Amino acid sequence: MLQSIRDKASGWVAYVVIGLIAIPFALWGLGEYFGGAGPLVAAEVNGQEIPVRIVQQETRVQRDQIARAFGGQIPPEMFDERALRNAALESLIQRELLRQAAEDAGFRASASGVIREIRDISAFLENGQFSPERYRTVLEAQRISPGDFERDIAQSIVLSHIQQAIDASGDLPTQDVAEYARLRNQVRLASWKMFAAADFDRPDVVDQEAVETYYNENPERFTTPERLQVAYLRLDPALLEADIDVRDEEVREHYEVNIQRYAEPELRRVRQILVAGNAEDAEGRIRDLRARLDAGAEFGELAREFSEDSLSAARGGDLGRIARGDLDQVLETVIFSLPEGLISQPIKTRLGWHVIEVTAIEPSRAQPFEEVREEVERDLRDRRAEQRQIQILDNLLAQTFENPDSLVPASRATGLDIRVSDWFTRESGEGVAALRPVREAAFSSAVRTDGRNSEAVDLPDGSTLVLRLEQRQEPSLRPMDEVAAEIRELLRRDAAAQAARDQGESLAAELRAGADVVDLAEADPDGWTRSVAVHRMTGPEGDVDVPPALTVSLFRMPAPDSASGAAIDTVRLANGDFAVVVLESVETVTLDDDPEQLRRVADDLKMAYSDAELEAYMAWLESEAEIKRYLGNLE
Repeated sequence: MLQSIRDKASGWVAYVVIGLIAIPFALWGLGEYFGGAGPLVAAEVNGQEIPVRIVQQETRVQRDQIARAFGGQIPPEMFDERALRNAALESLIQRELLRQAAEDAGFRASASGVIREIRDISAFLENGQFSPERYRTVLEAQRISPGDFERDIAQSIVLSHIQQAIDASGDLPTQDVAEYARLRNQVRLASWKMFAAADFDRPDVVDQEAVETYYNENPERFTTPERLQVAYLRLDPALLEADIDVRDEEVREHYEVNIQRYAEPELRRVRQILVAGNAEDAEGRIRDLRARLDAGAEFGELAREFSEDSLSAARGGDLGRIARGDLDQVLETVIFSLPEGLISQPIKTRLGWHVIEVTAIEPSRAQPFEEVREEVERDLRDRRAEQRQIQILDNLLAQTFENPDSLVPASRATGLDIRVSDWFTRESGEGVAALRPVREAAFSSAVRTDGRNSEAVDLPDGSTLVLRLEQRQEPSLRPMDEVAAEIRELLRRDAAAQAARDQGESLAAELRAGADVVDLAEADPDGWTRSVAVHRMTGPEGDVDVPPALTVSLFRMPAPDSASGAAIDTVRLANGDFAVVVLESVETVTLDDDPEQLRRVADDLKMAYSDAELEAYMAWLESEAEIKRYLGNLE
């Protein structure tokens, strides 16, 4: 479903819609869960608060997007929860700055625009048509009211409008497009000779004295990093749920106590006539239509002819079956108080003026226990697992805080086993230490230096961990005998690379002195690649391998002229090989005869200009705003 929404939506609309649908319920702090003194604030933007829980939700959305990019699982070595939270916070700050700017500039989203955007989201379509029933079902599954969803869509449209205005403010001169196209499609004819470092490898060039000298001068290269081993307690919600047993009589009791939760809601089939807007003429038109209904006009015919609700007008105003929470609260109050068959008086909402008729009523009906048994059991397990998690987490945090020098009291209070990690460094580890947040907590001064229990560490799988230092190994210099072969190999590679460079520089000096490249290549053809056309965008013509560093150098070289002849440059590659590059000519390809490609080039350049404009605008908004960040509340 998320992908289908993403395929349709774009810009800020996509960002808000995907984020809204993807946000899962998150437990963020016991104090906030139980009430307390109000939600923690992560930042204030011109006095507007951004709560910590919203940052947490945004972090989860971004984490899910990154995970999808890696096939569902973020590589542990790339996961940095703190950096992800900070990025989420900055994203929310920028979004709030844009929202405030849009509001100050008077940008508004029309009701018809919101309807069009929702109607075109493929997740709400059945057989290619918008389905009100599917719309309600999808939102109900995410526990989002239609009113909240429509307000968020309206906000996303406003943000897209201001973004479009910024994009349109950038001037893109025609000559810039032509110049960019000329450079983008440039072709360079070049020859080069490669001096492979492996051809200059001589084992006898490195003696014992050189090895000892290198070892003594570079001790940091042969010093093992500090290593830690930690003891830890890990609270895994998935394991808690697996250990919970429920009896049949408990499941039935939960059903009977919460029977309203498993009842099918009262549904009312409704049709409406909508006159959009709130001006006096809108009220006059709706009252005229209401009078015609009193005079005997058929509701469906008037709705098809006069209703401005594009979703229902063609169906005679039929909105389908409506449950509480589906529509505007004012409309809902009228709909669920109207008797069947009675037409309402005109009703004013933010969308305009409505006349409503309830055509059928389906009373609420409790679903039989056997039909919902699995759902009831799952709810009971979830509730008990959540209660158990809160209890254990409360004990874990309290005991590790009250007994900062031991995990034993917390283990006894929670029933969690104390485990010990493998050895790990600040940069890498295995098992639980493969996770960056664990290593960061272990190497914090409170744990590593003071010997205290860590703060609670939230892990990507939803589990919580508290750790303390078990053992520590200081950095140590490895014996020279142990690293002598490594040093010898390193010095051999450096010597070979230097020999390749010396040969290359000698050839480059000959060419700069006026030697002819053709004569030199014919006299010693080994390693030469002659007169290859290399395109900036598509690379070389033919089956020729050009190292990226050589391509970069080639397109940085000044074009040769008739006075100086071919341009000469040298490039050392990462593997120690050395190249001498001869730029023979530069061909400029114009796109005057290819308007379609020229248009694509212009679009690319305009996008770059627009991105720069938006970046500058955001920087200006931030410089003018009063922004307070409370990063400590995110820890």
